[in-house]
Amino acid sequence: MQANRIREDSDYDDEYVANQEATEAQIKTAEELIELVNKYIESKNV
Repeated sequence: MQANRIREDSDYDDEYVANQEATEAQIKTAEELIELVNKYIESKNV
């Protein structure tokens, strides 16, 4: 998984420099996850 590798690199490498493309991909993934969580919460009437 690309996201997992990026997270591990940023966690364990002495220095990790994220590029714009990788950062935008991570933001898109986070936005999609937030949308799915919101839909789940709404479906459970929480």
